[in-house]
Amino acid sequence: MNTYKIRNLFVAFCFCCGLTMATVACDNELDIVPKGMTTLEKVDDLESLLNQEYSLSINPISDLCVICNESLGFFINVPSTLSKKQTLEYAYMALDDQLDRVSLTTEDKRYEAAYKYINYMNVIISKMPDAIGDDSKKVQLVAEARIIRAYLHWLLVNIHAKQYDDNTAATEGGIAYVDDTNVGLTKEKLSLAETYKRILEDCSDEVIALLPERNNDVERPDQAFGNGMRAMVLMQMKHYADALPYALTSLNLNGTIEDRSEIKESMTWGIEEKAQNNLLYIGTSLRANPLFEMLSRESSVMFEDNDYVIKYDISGGWSLFWGEMDSGIEGTLEYNGWKAQCNAYGLTSDRMHYTAAECYIRTGKIKEGLELVDRVRAKRIENYEPFAKDGLSEQTAMALMQKAKWMECLGSFINFFDCKRWNSEANYRRTITRDLCQYGTFTLSPESPLWVLPFPLTATRYNTTLTQNY
Repeated sequence: MNTYKIRNLFVAFCFCCGLTMATVACDNELDIVPKGMTTLEKVDDLESLLNQEYSLSINPISDLCVICNESLGFFINVPSTLSKKQTLEYAYMALDDQLDRVSLTTEDKRYEAAYKYINYMNVIISKMPDAIGDDSKKVQLVAEARIIRAYLHWLLVNIHAKQYDDNTAATEGGIAYVDDTNVGLTKEKLSLAETYKRILEDCSDEVIALLPERNNDVERPDQAFGNGMRAMVLMQMKHYADALPYALTSLNLNGTIEDRSEIKESMTWGIEEKAQNNLLYIGTSLRANPLFEMLSRESSVMFEDNDYVIKYDISGGWSLFWGEMDSGIEGTLEYNGWKAQCNAYGLTSDRMHYTAAECYIRTGKIKEGLELVDRVRAKRIENYEPFAKDGLSEQTAMALMQKAKWMECLGSFINFFDCKRWNSEANYRRTITRDLCQYGTFTLSPESPLWVLPFPLTATRYNTTLTQNY
């Protein structure tokens, strides 16, 4: 058996093991009985629902990163994928927005996992007042549950609904905002405006203030995460001036930046799930990321000169050999290192630097914004040349920030969310062009319905209010 076949079998084995672990890891503390009632009666028992290894199952590399052309997918062969035209994988690869994606979306493990965790949070909130235990602790735990509930709804609405815009949000469809444990009630889909209103209520200043100021457990929210999350929500609403102070407060509470200069000594890119630059860690079924991400040809050429990972990671790293071999596309890089656990669905302080940077740039403080970008680049690029200088226009600064942020956020939901938001702004909207060599060139417009993923049939079959948002 040749090396290529052995590797593929090993990959399949690891992926299946990851799925099995994700399935059994989180449910043993929650015994649900009819109509959402539970056997949890003590404060400490309810707190156990917050002590999760959060996993949203589907890796964003599999769909979100493909749509925005960050990547070609997660360990996927392009010619084989293009030959199977009645699949979601084909729609994403060929950027085909005419395919009937609704009938193909029979289930969505990410959607189901998010609402499972939302239910956990609702159990905490509903049962905490009558729980036996420390009354002072109850307030904090309810605040943590509300913040996580808001964050998961925010992820879902940006995946399954159109981009928020003040002028149209009241008439565009959002998602069901689930805030109770009564499974017998239909959870009606709200408008986009109402969905965001509920999110902002759950991550209000008053709720954030009840969180611990700093929590070393990256799977429990603190004020750094609470402020960072509110900044992300407001930025996605294009309220840049409002978002900025929250982003800066988050950085003041936890401005940790992963230092990749250490790769010069270790010769491998290693970042742990528990790394303190994670404001809240939410992963996927495979406990490594961006393992097996195949970058698009367009992304593959965007690394800066002297990038520490490109230059020094010899453990597998971004491999042209495996990228071209596995994808079938010339010029494709694939990541093959097993020690990086980049945060797929959570927030990091590294990325929060970019949130604050963009908000600075959008509010006229261009040099201050690029200084934050440089603060991260100093830990990414050996002998980097600073971006920050006087006299740059907003558009020039944004172009510098966008390219650096794109590479910073590989393997996460961020590039998809950013593209969706920028596509709604005249100065930054763009048509995506994907070059697949001999298999053709494909394009995706800013207005394409592909930017909205369908609700799964497992949800729409039982909830008739969940009409599709495209």
